[in-house]
Amino acid sequence: MIAEMIIDTEEFLAVLKRLKPRKTTKASLAEELYIALFNGEAIFCVRGVQTRCLVEKAINWRGYIEVNSGVVLSFLAARPAGPTIKLSVRGDVFQIENIKVPCKTMQSPEWITAMSFEAHLHDDPKAKPHTINLYCPKCGKKRGEFFKQTIVKQRELGDPPPPKYPSSRRCSACRHEWLEFADIL
Repeated sequence: MIAEMIIDTEEFLAVLKRLKPRKTTKASLAEELYIALFNGEAIFCVRGVQTRCLVEKAINWRGYIEVNSGVVLSFLAARPAGPTIKLSVRGDVFQIENIKVPCKTMQSPEWITAMSFEAHLHDDPKAKPHTINLYCPKCGKKRGEFFKQTIVKQRELGDPPPPKYPSSRRCSACRHEWLEFADIL
């Protein structure tokens, strides 16, 4: 994708102030920032925060790009000179003024871009955790993960009795299963 977008500097800095996390950590700066164009507005989205600003001029911007948010947020500290700022994409390279950063591009029609941004905005990262960094009560290693119980439909005479409380976590190292009180509520 070869595209270009020109935005007013004051509006761009206002967008970055809205996207800046309250507490700046390495993890928050490593998150991905999504930039798209929809109905003459630039849409910026990161970790459930979405904001828009007017675009003065856009050339061939179809779809959206994914770029490191820490690099883009650095423009809050080093204010760009000039009344406008130019965002451009050449293949897999995103450029703001004279800084070039690798990016991922997704070329799509405007309506698909708008739908994907709405889905990204309303995505709940707590709804599908893959691993939980909890210590195993048996071996003490920090490898707890969610565990789904298998349902046995027909019990046999020699089967062990079902647990009084089904386990919700399993250690990936020693395979010990336990129930966390936080999972009951």
